[in-house]
Amino acid sequence: MIYPASYDITILQNSSWQASLRATDNRQSLSSVIVSSGLATFIKPCHKLLAGDKVVLTADTGAAVPCGLNLNEVYFVRASGLTGDSFKLSTTISGAEISVSGTASGQYYAANPVNLTGYIIDADIFSVLDGLQAATFVCTTPDPENGLISVSMGPSVSSGIAPGSYHYDLSFTSSGGERYYWLSGLVTVQRTYSRN
Repeated sequence: MIYPASYDITILQNSSWQASLRATDNRQSLSSVIVSSGLATFIKPCHKLLAGDKVVLTADTGAAVPCGLNLNEVYFVRASGLTGDSFKLSTTISGAEISVSGTASGQYYAANPVNLTGYIIDADIFSVLDGLQAATFVCTTPDPENGLISVSMGPSVSSGIAPGSYHYDLSFTSSGGERYYWLSGLVTVQRTYSRN
């Protein structure tokens, strides 16, 4: 099951807008991230992850992220150090444990990337007042196996949207016709004045 997320955006008229997003599922709040001797251990009681599972880490705004640990990157759960309550990560399926420096604090999350191979991605902007479609984003999947999505809009499209507030949604449609609404939010379109 792909759960919907919310993400509000601002688009400037007559400009390009782009975002790279990663679709994930099975998100879990980690109890802590322990950095010791340049290595990171991720603590989550009953995490149910298996060796070789793909994991994407995110953190709340303001969290301290140790150098060497990249949020929103795909890592692999290592067999070494894996317990029911903790796990370690590698950049490849059988690679070495990631090396980090510094400290980790704040709320971290672990999730599995969604394989979007064969899915059609669609995202549209709608008027808040009458629900009419105002514009369409260009959506591509540069790395569908790991849930990576690129969403963009060029100046030729953004210049045609009147300033104001809108809604948008982004959906995945499988080859079997099942549609999942994964992302939605508010769009604020701001007027620009310089055109040269």
